[in-house]
Amino acid sequence: MKYWKALLVGVTQGVTEFLPVSSSGHLALLAKLSVAPASVFYNLALHVATLCALLVVMRREVWDLLAHPIKGDGKYILAASLPTVVVAFVFKKLFPELLMGRLLGFGFLLTSALLFASERLCRERVGTTVSLRIALFTGFVQGIAVLPGVSRSGSTIWAARCFGVSTERAARFSFLLSIPVIIGGFLLEGIESGFSAAGAETGEIIVAALAAFVSGVFAVKFMLGKTKKGLMPFVPYTFLLGVLSYFV
Repeated sequence: MKYWKALLVGVTQGVTEFLPVSSSGHLALLAKLSVAPASVFYNLALHVATLCALLVVMRREVWDLLAHPIKGDGKYILAASLPTVVVAFVFKKLFPELLMGRLLGFGFLLTSALLFASERLCRERVGTTVSLRIALFTGFVQGIAVLPGVSRSGSTIWAARCFGVSTERAARFSFLLSIPVIIGGFLLEGIESGFSAAGAETGEIIVAALAAFVSGVFAVKFMLGKTKKGLMPFVPYTFLLGVLSYFV
């Protein structure tokens, strides 16, 4: 039974990591239902699996970043990572209980509001691309998205959309922006926890990670295509999850 649970957790992580619905929020819900262990490191291990999925699907963009780290999006990703680290550090040191889902319902509702704003209040301005100002603001918002329920992809897409960046361009930048954050978070939590997943066996982690990787590949491809049609369908879903979270 534990491997079936691990499979469910992995698929949930893979599907929700790149959709604007908060994968950490879904994992927190599963933890409340005793399906997934309440472990930040366990969650980060699954994030690394979906990161691998991203690297496979967007390998050309990633290779370009590695070849030209301070040109194009590379310099903006580095710039955006700075406020992300600062904000995430503040939450971790001053409000660690929030990282375990204390404001889960609020997080989902905030995601719903940001997605609605992105679709109804933000307007694309032709020719607008990512700049240093946009990168810093997006990085700050990404730091807030460490809170379970607040979608990292949804909030960062909204942040870029506020400045007139197209949804498709914002999504691609958002996905690439996740790379240093996931790697850094995994190493930091791994060192602090001794790379222990708090109750999860190695076999469970492997099953969950493989499921997250495979489902993540499909989710990335789906999301990159979905941005052309808009993100409005995710608004009622995250709103209902926010309401439901107060009763779980």
